[in-house]
Amino acid sequence: MNNLVIKVKYNYLLFILLWMAAILIFAYAWVPGGLDVDSCNYAAVAKEILRTNKWLGLYDPVYQGVFYYHFPLCIWITALFFKFFGITAFTAKLFSMISGVLLVGAIFYFGKLLKNHWVGFFAGVSFLLTNHIVRLSRQCRMDLPVSLFITLAILSFILTQRCSRLYYLFFGLFTCLAIFSKDVFGLAPLIIVFIYLVMRWRWKEFLHPLFILGILIAVGPVFGWIWLDHKTLFDPWFNWNFLHLLKSPTFNIPWYYYIWAITTKYFYFLPFAIYGGYLAIKEARNNKKYEFYLLIIWALIFPLAFSFGRQKLHYFILPIYPAASLLVGMTCERLLKEPIKLKIAASIKYILIIAGIVMLCFPLNIRSKRFSETVHTAPAIDQILKQLPEYEFIVYNQDVAAILFYSQELSRVKYIKDKASLEEALTAPYAKARLCYINEQDFLGLNLSAREKYRTILKYKNKIVIVSPREPPLTVVLP
Repeated sequence: MNNLVIKVKYNYLLFILLWMAAILIFAYAWVPGGLDVDSCNYAAVAKEILRTNKWLGLYDPVYQGVFYYHFPLCIWITALFFKFFGITAFTAKLFSMISGVLLVGAIFYFGKLLKNHWVGFFAGVSFLLTNHIVRLSRQCRMDLPVSLFITLAILSFILTQRCSRLYYLFFGLFTCLAIFSKDVFGLAPLIIVFIYLVMRWRWKEFLHPLFILGILIAVGPVFGWIWLDHKTLFDPWFNWNFLHLLKSPTFNIPWYYYIWAITTKYFYFLPFAIYGGYLAIKEARNNKKYEFYLLIIWALIFPLAFSFGRQKLHYFILPIYPAASLLVGMTCERLLKEPIKLKIAASIKYILIIAGIVMLCFPLNIRSKRFSETVHTAPAIDQILKQLPEYEFIVYNQDVAAILFYSQELSRVKYIKDKASLEEALTAPYAKARLCYINEQDFLGLNLSAREKYRTILKYKNKIVIVSPREPPLTVVLP
């Protein structure tokens, strides 16, 4: 009877947690827009895969060259979603949103495995309330997928120690997926496990056949892919992205940046995480549950490692937050009495019921302010372009990634930043229709000869599309 009660409570808490994750991550995610600059860039690369059916040597239409910023798993999966579900902002961020929900479930199971279901529950809640988590999960980015695969890899390693060495195969698989998701970030499970085994003096584990096989599964496909695609992706990535971020003197960010970032952005959970770290060390030393050391290593390795790079951004260390949330979960489990825990779970449940009713009764369609003009005008621009057999499309001082993603017709644009270059381009002889997407004030600031050669065909707020006047009348129906 006791086991049945525990199982019901376990399922009850997991259901609340996944429900909370789905509400926070998927709420109004279908509303057009909302993608940030990097997300539009990655989504535009995925669109290019679909357009050319070229899955290796990825081309970046934004920067008009090889896409070398990250390894390609998230781009590939986004391209597959585009193929089967259509090219929309929702499908662009679908992989990241699914990863966010699955990661919350993985954190819950992780906490339950280490201690009990309450640790997992409070860890999941604190993770969802951590700065950036929900926002980044609603973008077309690699941060949530790589965090998911790192968490699953560390979880698989713990299962090898508790259940069977066969889990080393899953450890290798999830590490491989983490590397393919976000390159050097995905090496974290290998580094964390290596430090842990050395600390424990478990040298023989390195020679275990299944451990070696797991390492081969982790790195074998990566080396195979590098061999296939090294000239068009890996070499530029290593030289111009990895080494550039590591050594470039143009970045001047202080060494203590991550201490500052964690303190300012995670201050409301930081004391709980620190106390949870103390509890983890105490649990490891007193009860011989040495797997708790993995959480400490995991929480420290990212800020320490990325402090050596010259460029530092807060979301570089986002994969530490599953570990930090588990430490927070340990603190909450220790400090809160059982009746209070049950009341918190019930309160979250009732809040979710109200939120669900509100979403059903008020299906809002509020467009995000991010690139709102581009989101609104892109369908009208597509109508114009469909009426032209050939054209040249110029973008002046607007976000190229946004217009390339939100437009279904555009696959190439000419991006110009300099006013003199724009005036020269607009007045140069042309054989096919020439259009330009520009701010109205910038257009009025051009010289007279450039302005006289064009007419405005589309206007929304302060954004206009101008076209060479000799083109025949074009029909535009605004949404």
